[in-house]
Amino acid sequence: MALQAPELSIGTAPGGPSALAQMYRSLHTELLRFARLRIGAADAEDLVQEAFISAKRAYADKPTEELRPLLYTILRNLTRDYLKSGYVRHRRQSTDIGDEEERLACRRTLSPEQQLMDSQILVVAQAALAKLKPRQREALELHRLEGLTHNAIAERLGVSPRTVRSDIANALGAVSKALLKSGLPRNDRAK
Repeated sequence: MALQAPELSIGTAPGGPSALAQMYRSLHTELLRFARLRIGAADAEDLVQEAFISAKRAYADKPTEELRPLLYTILRNLTRDYLKSGYVRHRRQSTDIGDEEERLACRRTLSPEQQLMDSQILVVAQAALAKLKPRQREALELHRLEGLTHNAIAERLGVSPRTVRSDIANALGAVSKALLKSGLPRNDRAK
């Protein structure tokens, strides 16, 4: 499908194409990519055309070499206004609601069965953690709950970073083994 420039007759010599129409043909793909990176594919084409129309209205007297940066500025402002308008957010929310169809609960609401399985998994994991050596448990908690690095944990516990890595690996292995032995279904969400 051939691109057709909107009615752009700025700076037209009798019988020749306008500077803006030439710019449309040469910059359209580039400007469209620019808009898509900023707002996605949905309305990018419309905003590119709107940028050219705005340029026609506001800069009828500008030479061709000044049109390119002006078009980018206009398009950048249009995409910013588009994102600020809330239209995108509203459309996403409408799509999310539409995808749920007749389901009344929120997508993130767990079923009672899932809540029960999660609580059973938690009991098994807590029991496995309670059986760990104190240094292993502390290393795992410092790493997973406080987000400390192996070096920081090693410094705090007075051991080497290699020992910390080993303690964490052993602790995770013990918890995994306990969960496997429990026979409870695997919970893929808790990765």
